[in-house]
Amino acid sequence: MARGRSSGAAAAVVVVVGLVLLSRKSSAKGGAKLNLTGKQVERVHSWVGSVKDWASTRYGAALDAVKAHWGGAVDDAQAKDVALSLLTHWAIETANGAGEFNWNVGNINAFGDQQYFLVKDIDGTVHAERAYDSLTDGINSYVQLLASPRYAPAAKKLADDPTSSDWFVTLGKCGWFDPTAAKPPSSWDDAAKGFASRRKTLSGQVSQ
Repeated sequence: MARGRSSGAAAAVVVVVGLVLLSRKSSAKGGAKLNLTGKQVERVHSWVGSVKDWASTRYGAALDAVKAHWGGAVDDAQAKDVALSLLTHWAIETANGAGEFNWNVGNINAFGDQQYFLVKDIDGTVHAERAYDSLTDGINSYVQLLASPRYAPAAKKLADDPTSSDWFVTLGKCGWFDPTAAKPPSSWDDAAKGFASRRKTLSGQVSQ
């Protein structure tokens, strides 16, 4: 399970922690579980290296995506803050890159004829998640989903106040994740505090 870790067991623990924090239950993120017509592909790590290098490369890609998709809606300082908050979400979803598979930075579920790979959730259920061909494809899909009507309230909060945890909590309440369904259950306040703590840590690992 590891990318950039010498111990597979240690990496597996990190991945499980990330999954517990988010409790990827439901068909949130837009996907069905196994009712698919797309091609199933092997689940492969899309990052091998240190956490710091993962953060640096993903932050740069996030910043490029923010500038491409938000355009003139945000200035340079805002764009950097938005990119750091996106990176923080990805870090939580993928346990700092250790659980990033097939360029799927946000654990986005697959549906219809989309290419997918299978993962087992913490409750034992099997989910089908989108498999992308490149980091650019994965990030573009993530940004497009974030801008969809379902998650638009979170996207607006992100643009209005990118340094706050409010957008992240709103994202969860719109259906992306549910900390209260984790084992053991967490809370929305814990999710907000966890996001803020992770964001602060990541800010020291990337060049802004």
